[in-house]
Amino acid sequence: MFIKNFILVFMLSNVFFVNSFVYYKSNIINNINMRFLGDISRRNILELIPSTIAPVIIHPKYVLAIKDTMNKNEDKINKVAVFGASGYTGGDTIRTLINNNINVLAITRRNVEIVDRQNAKINTLVIDDIKDKNKIKKISGVDVLKQSTLDGILNGCDSVIFCAASRPSVKITGTPGTDAFDKINNNITQNQIAEPSSNVEDIGLVNVAKEAIKSKVKRLIIVSSICAKCQIGKENYGETIDRGFASCDTCYKKQTGEERVRNLYKNLPNNLSYTIVRPGMLSPGEKRGPSEVEFNQGVSKSGIISRIDLADILVSAVKTKNSARKTFEVYYKDTAQPVDMYKSLKTCKEMGKSVKECFFGEGYNETTPLSIDKMLNTTIKGTIFPSGNEVLGNNYEKMLYKLKEDVYENYDITNLMSNDII
Repeated sequence: MFIKNFILVFMLSNVFFVNSFVYYKSNIINNINMRFLGDISRRNILELIPSTIAPVIIHPKYVLAIKDTMNKNEDKINKVAVFGASGYTGGDTIRTLINNNINVLAITRRNVEIVDRQNAKINTLVIDDIKDKNKIKKISGVDVLKQSTLDGILNGCDSVIFCAASRPSVKITGTPGTDAFDKINNNITQNQIAEPSSNVEDIGLVNVAKEAIKSKVKRLIIVSSICAKCQIGKENYGETIDRGFASCDTCYKKQTGEERVRNLYKNLPNNLSYTIVRPGMLSPGEKRGPSEVEFNQGVSKSGIISRIDLADILVSAVKTKNSARKTFEVYYKDTAQPVDMYKSLKTCKEMGKSVKECFFGEGYNETTPLSIDKMLNTTIKGTIFPSGNEVLGNNYEKMLYKLKEDVYENYDITNLMSNDII
């Protein structure tokens, strides 16, 4: 009994006075019969303490400290505001929040009706179960370009997810052959034009960020974009811009909005933070889950990701402090494409990767013949076009933890080089 109590006291000293407790087999412990110890963790160790020594060792503040350590990166999230609630990404995000039992403040410019999928039409917010309607509070008539329409609306919110985006003047339409398309055509006049909006990504985002800070909202989660091929100043010099100048103009505004938000939060307390999520090309595909998703930092790669997987990432960022003050790209790892092929191949060489490994992942070598059948039948291992900044995993919150926080660098104008000029 004395030996057993001694070992438990020794372990408790690690639990109470060290940041982490690791169950390992030292030379001393290896010489002792461990059968009575079983699996020891922070959660069950208190149950293993003999009653004869518990009053001597345990103090309520230590128990609270253990609980605080286990949950230090988690917050209770009761209500999340979603800007752009009537859009595709906003809708998927709201449905994901509801599925996580989180109440929603749906913020829109125009009035929308909350309906189930069978009643989808123009100006509706679709949810899976109409019984969940009571979990959503609507606020319409909000123009993010007008600070006065934002005043006080975020009071009581734990987080904000910004899915709003600018929109050109376009004809209202839908996907031909679907019921929604038929309903839209039956409810609008010929050539009806959707109301345009602009400067949402920069001026609008900054207005929302200022209101979030004023309302002491814990986290602002921003949907930005990789916009890999949009480089200011190059649109007239023959470089390939695959989505045209209009899309790139929006991307420039996103870049400006990102930088202004970082500056706003630069000197604020740590309990107020932002997260900038840069998805690749968005698709309406099915959920594939975190094991298929790659996080990256540095805009070295782009790819495709479905809105529903993006929504999961956004909600995960809301739920954990692991996402604080971080900017990152997201896409499916098997759709990754390098932004700069030459630079990517150079990086592969520096990392000791073969050309085949760079293009197709781990498990390939230069001596093995490459065939289409093998490529189709082989699951991608590791990452393709590696940059060294990729984060993979099976849990978004753990993946967020592995990301690096944004670093603020003062730019020295006296140190300009030709590579800095675009």
